[in-house]
Amino acid sequence: MESPPYDIIEYLVAHGAYVEAARIATDRGELRRAIGLYERIWRFVDALPLAITLGDRGLAVRLALDANVPERATEIADGATGDADLIAVADAFADRGRFFEAGRAAERAQVWQRAAALYRRASAPIDEARARVRAGELREAGLLYERLVTQGSSEEAAAARLALGRLLGRLGRHEEAARHLQVAARTPALRTAALRALCAPLLALGFRGAADEVVERLRREQPSLPRVPEEVVALEEAEAAAAEGGSVVPARRGGATAAGMARRFELRRLLGGGATGRVYEAFDTLLGIRAALKLLQLGGAPGDPERQAYLRFAREAEAAGRLRHPNIVTLYDAQPASGLFVFELMVGGTLADRLATEGPLSPAACRRLALDLLAALGAAHERGIVHRDVKPANIFFDVAGNAKLGDFGAAHLADFGQTQSGGFLGTLAYMSPEQISNAPIGAAADLYALGATLLEALTGRPPFLGPDLVGQQLGEAPPLPSALRAGLSPAHDRALLRALAKAPGDRFGSAVEMAEAVAAWPVEALRPADALPAQPADAEPAAPPPSIAPAGEERELWHTGEARLLLRRDDRTARDVVIEERTQPLEERALERLRNIAAAGGPLVQRVLRLSEDRRTIWYEAVAGDTVPLDALTDDERRPLAAVIAALPPGAARLVARTSAGPVVLIAPERA
Repeated sequence: MESPPYDIIEYLVAHGAYVEAARIATDRGELRRAIGLYERIWRFVDALPLAITLGDRGLAVRLALDANVPERATEIADGATGDADLIAVADAFADRGRFFEAGRAAERAQVWQRAAALYRRASAPIDEARARVRAGELREAGLLYERLVTQGSSEEAAAARLALGRLLGRLGRHEEAARHLQVAARTPALRTAALRALCAPLLALGFRGAADEVVERLRREQPSLPRVPEEVVALEEAEAAAAEGGSVVPARRGGATAAGMARRFELRRLLGGGATGRVYEAFDTLLGIRAALKLLQLGGAPGDPERQAYLRFAREAEAAGRLRHPNIVTLYDAQPASGLFVFELMVGGTLADRLATEGPLSPAACRRLALDLLAALGAAHERGIVHRDVKPANIFFDVAGNAKLGDFGAAHLADFGQTQSGGFLGTLAYMSPEQISNAPIGAAADLYALGATLLEALTGRPPFLGPDLVGQQLGEAPPLPSALRAGLSPAHDRALLRALAKAPGDRFGSAVEMAEAVAAWPVEALRPADALPAQPADAEPAAPPPSIAPAGEERELWHTGEARLLLRRDDRTARDVVIEERTQPLEERALERLRNIAAAGGPLVQRVLRLSEDRRTIWYEAVAGDTVPLDALTDDERRPLAAVIAALPPGAARLVARTSAGPVVLIAPERA
């Protein structure tokens, strides 16, 4: 008869050698067994690293508390992200009688009723009331606040009045809300928050003059605040929604919390909004730069078509943001579960704004616009991303006048129960026939929408004016561009009519192919005597001219024995470019360095535009601004550049241009 297998760990435990047994269990990878052994002899400090290795944050918090290192327990809890981890952390804190920390963890997991119960056991009524508001228990929250107003300390009473005023305003009890907020404003620490919250009930009660006076008082201390009460109210609503995690879908967050993002961004002003949300100019205190903060406020429970449409939008917006293309609006950060998206701030406005104020673009400017947008679409289509909503309102300009495509996936937001009016009709004017008829769509749909956009940019009107836009898009031939504006060439007609073909297969096969046709557009408008008869739509386009017009004005910036740098005016794109001409082709090491620089490009780095086939000539964007050494920047100016400079090859960042949008690292500076 065989004897049972011998276990050295059991042998050591039987002889009281727990530490040695735990070490052997650790070496074997039996971490939970080792933790149990350490706990039996109160060696919690030794067990703690094993729990962290297991990724069991609840167990790690409990061990840290048992080891009497509460600050370590707090650190471990702060690193928890998933709901399961947070609930385990809350249970661990509660088991050890630390109910306030348990409430914080439950609040982060958005288990609001449990958070409220834990805060009650921690004797934290303000926090309990806040959790009850989030749980929808508004009456219970109101009673807590009212009790604190009369029975709490002066500090608690003031905080309760502020919270109660906001809650009453949310319930439509504006007179009571205003009364509590006015009292709360007498406490210096709460004055600004209370006055900002006071604007909404004052407007609701019809006291416009009083609301204006409140805003004036606020602006004396915070000049960056909006000038009108309605915009202050909009900022309040946005910050409240961000702090509560938004209202798009039930948040199940990883990484930074929505409340953390709300603290990270200082809202400056409202840029625009609609039925699905608002966009604000904000200051990113982490990166030290201005940004556009999009806050979506949409409904949708799991499984609802609205929620599915929103998730499609979020996926495509994030995927496009990861492209990091110079002609795609950069996505800095996103918290899709909370409806928060942080984009590069485009200070040049939209194409829709420009057409409304300045009228049609010149042929040179439209050609430049088209090539910028086709470069963006080409990069997106290569990754399988279809924009679906190319139109003037989604085309933005940076401070240098470069066009960028934004709002990828925004067409999905039309599925949020909006009527086919307003913004949707604006989209319909550029929508391809296959989108209108609900047929499968691909890259050709974007080329159709771009064709409609470019026709409007050149002529001042979209292809079809309605009222039956659906019928016209499906069955009516688009107008000839040259018939709408004198001076447009047959090349304009051929490219735009092909882009606007009804059948996707009759359009350009790719964005690259359309760019080749657009490159053949003449820069200057044709004189009547120069105009040629229109050619058939299937005629071959003329060969595109070279990328840089040799006849453009140029000026030498500097030269060495190895290279010279020129500033040249590109007449065909109506912009300046910086050109580096080298005596010898770039070697592999230098070429790899240039590729790394190009990959780091963005709004904070001078962009590499092109490299000649012989590797002797490099084109860069021209950056307008005072050129200073990197060391001459202030700490505030250097802060947003830190990550960019770290991504560049050593020695690439020496000089910086101070532009109206902030500092830009120069790769090809004007002085050697």
